[in-house]
Amino acid sequence: MNVLRNIVRAVRLGGAILDLQVIRPNPRVELDDELICEIDGWPLFEKADAAVDAVDAMIRSGRLFEEAIDDHDVRKHYPNGTDLVDDFKDSARRIPEEAIPRLHAIAQPLVVREHCRLRRLTVV
Repeated sequence: MNVLRNIVRAVRLGGAILDLQVIRPNPRVELDDELICEIDGWPLFEKADAAVDAVDAMIRSGRLFEEAIDDHDVRKHYPNGTDLVDDFKDSARRIPEEAIPRLHAIAQPLVVREHCRLRRLTVV
């Protein structure tokens, strides 16, 4: 919440803040639009939920005004399954253990699709 307060203080009245959030459901690993597995998004959702709560509290208090919302998918592309598995090895989010051998065997490009929300906020 302190970071958010500092951001709001740094923006002049009437200035815009863009708030990008990850939203449910879990990220999907896809091969040609076919679901291979879902990635457990809970560790990131837990942090994102706290941030959303803080922004929503500032909207309710009248410090911020929500001008617009855009829900969209963000896709991260990987040349193969091994690169995807390697990218998540140090992440708090986890690929299901049972999906890892299948992913390592995939030599084609894969996509991780995540749902995101972009909000345009105005400082009031």
